[in-house]
Amino acid sequence: MKTILYATDRTEYAVPALQYAHHLSQKLNAALLVLYVHEMEPLRVSVSRPADQIEYHVIQEQAEILSSYCAKHLGVPVDGKKLQVEVVHNHSVSKGILEKTKEVAPHMIIIGRKDKHTDRGLFVGNIGKGLQEKVPCPLLIIPNNVEEKPIRTILYATDFEEADILALKKLVPLAQLLGAEIHIVHISTEKEYAGKEQMEWFKEMLRQKVDDSSLTFELIFSDKIQDKLKIHAKTIGADLLVLLEREEKGFFQKIFHISLVAKMEEHIGIPLLSYNEINL
Repeated sequence: MKTILYATDRTEYAVPALQYAHHLSQKLNAALLVLYVHEMEPLRVSVSRPADQIEYHVIQEQAEILSSYCAKHLGVPVDGKKLQVEVVHNHSVSKGILEKTKEVAPHMIIIGRKDKHTDRGLFVGNIGKGLQEKVPCPLLIIPNNVEEKPIRTILYATDFEEADILALKKLVPLAQLLGAEIHIVHISTEKEYAGKEQMEWFKEMLRQKVDDSSLTFELIFSDKIQDKLKIHAKTIGADLLVLLEREEKGFFQKIFHISLVAKMEEHIGIPLLSYNEINL
């Protein structure tokens, strides 16, 4: 892990998310790039100062504000190495994040979840969902009121697919760096055929690819998959929920068939790490 990109709206309500991202970058021995997308109003033509010059000075000013924001709330200076800041100008937050992602190729992107305290947030419209479909690396979505605490238990919801094995192959080294256990669960209705047999097949296939003793498995039958996942996360004390964004319908779509953003805000109160199937 080399670089984590954290996109912030730079509000007081996003401070816990900033601190969480910084703590995680330290645990993973990664540089943290804090990004702010400045949605600047169209500039009027000026005879004395060209538009590109005005934009440059606005971005510089915003970068100074962002540096002060990070230094104040993290208690460490922005050194340009382990802690970096950058402001970009874009009329779209998601496009600004994606363009910077192409430039720096981060190993993980972190965004905060919009809440009632901010009209902007990073989940206005379909920003979060749009990023999930396009980012080339894992996307970590965290509540703005997230607690800065160690990740000890990771809950991975599987649909018994080969793509799940590829995702877990990437997740295991991350969990090892964090000193966390991975609890793998499949939640299905009683009508689903051969759930136990599928679980045994999946366990065997996974252990051929991943040599890790911290994996545990559980098969749960329930007609209310969403609610059961939420309850199970609380029962095991999960600090992180991991899901796979699939192109075809599966477990992910069963849970979040309307809107990932809306369902996350409504049902899950812990950080969500999403892997995209097409990037595995």
